[in-house]
Amino acid sequence: MTIMQAHIPTMFMMVIIVSLTMTICTALVWRPERKEGLGYWTLALALHSSVYTLYSLRGELSDFLTIIVANTLLAGVFVLFAEGLMQFQQRRLNRWLTYWPLLVVPLVLYALLDQLAARVVVMAAIVLYQAILVLVIVFSRHRQTDGRGQYFLITAFGMIIATMAYRGVGTALGMDQMLLITSSNPIQMATFLTATVSMILVGMGLILMVKERADAQMLKLAMHDELTGLPNRRYILEVLERLLAASNRQQQPLSLMMLDTDHFKLINDRHGHQVGDQSLKLLADTLRSRLRTQDHAGRLGGEEFLVVLPNTQASGARELAEQLRQSIEQSTFLTRDSRPLTLTISIGLCCLEPGGELDSQQAISRADQALYLAKQNGRNRVEMAA
Repeated sequence: MTIMQAHIPTMFMMVIIVSLTMTICTALVWRPERKEGLGYWTLALALHSSVYTLYSLRGELSDFLTIIVANTLLAGVFVLFAEGLMQFQQRRLNRWLTYWPLLVVPLVLYALLDQLAARVVVMAAIVLYQAILVLVIVFSRHRQTDGRGQYFLITAFGMIIATMAYRGVGTALGMDQMLLITSSNPIQMATFLTATVSMILVGMGLILMVKERADAQMLKLAMHDELTGLPNRRYILEVLERLLAASNRQQQPLSLMMLDTDHFKLINDRHGHQVGDQSLKLLADTLRSRLRTQDHAGRLGGEEFLVVLPNTQASGARELAEQLRQSIEQSTFLTRDSRPLTLTISIGLCCLEPGGELDSQQAISRADQALYLAKQNGRNRVEMAA
């Protein structure tokens, strides 16, 4: 049985070309003004091609360049991947966790320059640590990362971990065929294939992660109000239609709450639009903190907000509305001249029983009429639609 042998120059060239190709791809996507990690990742991929260029010249250039410098650059590749991930996740990590290999690798390899097996084991252990660290960083924000690009990275670094663990343990156990990187054998071929495939996966994964985040941000902007962060008119009305249909299917009540800020125009005229915006943000923050998980709030426009309360009868809706009104009344914020300003709101309620005749627009109209009644009766109060 003939075992396929690797043609080492071809394998080196394949890794170098793939790394350079992915470098160009990430560089074309990278925007310096957007701090999302692509700058670090582009440099990491470029360094990776440099590492394998130096490896391919083993025996033609000095050992200092092809062993010490090349492996230090390899450690730098993983440092840059980690830095890029931290920038993408918009957080910081203890720099010693990522940068210590850059100090240790050249010193250790210089000391072990004549001990090939020891060098292989040490480098395998360091790269294994670095790949695991990258995976830990990815998994630490796994749920907060949009899309599937992160799984490309998980697969790539999982392959690197498996390969380095096998090389390190195999060399420690005396498997000579793992020693020389320029030797032609199935293990070396698997190593080069891992390097090639992992760089393809990493490059694609990084670009996809950036794209998926941008798509998620665009969707959020399209469906949410920029000032308050609450769902906008279009989205909250879609939510109302969906919950009203579910309420009728499940034979459960549904309540609506229309509310707005009292004397909002007067606040803008006296204190400026910045203070008016601040009052709307205060109202939005209060809604987020006071509503239940299943409740939905959105900004209809101006100072008007709509709250949808699934499985809520009139008594429960009124109780919650009073809590919201009192919470806003008890809150104060500072105007431009540092004077405290108290905000009040008026609320109109409409409760829909399952199987009722009102559709969503009619229900909103009823809640709006109740809000108008609250304004007529003195503001800073809750009124229920008939």
